[in-house]
Amino acid sequence: MKNYIILIILFFSVGTFSQSNNEIIFKKGINNYNIGNYNESIENFLEIIKNGEHSKELYFNLGNCYYKINDIANSIYFYEKALKLDSSDIDIHNNLAFTQNMLIDKIDELPVNQLSNFFNIISNFFSINHWILIGIISLYSSLALFLLYFFKNDTKSKKKYFTFSSIFFCMTIISILTGLTKHENQKSNIEAIIFDKKIDFRTEPNYRSEVQFNLHEGTKVLIKEELDEWVLVELTNGSSGWLKLNSIKKIE
Repeated sequence: MKNYIILIILFFSVGTFSQSNNEIIFKKGINNYNIGNYNESIENFLEIIKNGEHSKELYFNLGNCYYKINDIANSIYFYEKALKLDSSDIDIHNNLAFTQNMLIDKIDELPVNQLSNFFNIISNFFSINHWILIGIISLYSSLALFLLYFFKNDTKSKKKYFTFSSIFFCMTIISILTGLTKHENQKSNIEAIIFDKKIDFRTEPNYRSEVQFNLHEGTKVLIKEELDEWVLVELTNGSSGWLKLNSIKKIE
């Protein structure tokens, strides 16, 4: 029993030390950024990632650092990763939009179905975890109100508690379904950023095939299919083509 206690104490001690160490490194990164040592700041933040910690703030600051050294591909990449954790953050959206203005390629977007667009706007208010959390809180609220309805004797109070219980139960279903749908969409729609300075989009997964068009670093693509060292990607305007897998970096 004592051995287990010692192991538990050591486990939490290591975890606490690691967290404390990452906080120190993060502060170093912020300080380096504030005095203009952007490369040193990048090294600090990447060290935290190597330590196994990931956060919106970490990716956001990396995006800022890479922007300062004119590395647009990495800047967009880390802003996009930050949005995966919190799609409602206005600062991330603003910085990403500002950085995208520096892209060489300007890709138009296909018209989106109004219903789909409305759902995307609503789902982007919160992250997946937040939607699930709202669903859980609504479920407990619904159960509590239903218990009050069950134990009340007068008809007026029973009607009121039953109505509110039903509303919270509907909120539970909507919130959890929104979170799960958003999760499935992220799993099936794997996005990536082009990192090559200039890359050819080909009709087939080989260098003998015809070049359709070319794009430059920083452009976001949607992965449709992978075949050995090649990947078929699609742009927001509906165009698609094959390129080498090592020329892009997946936003995961």
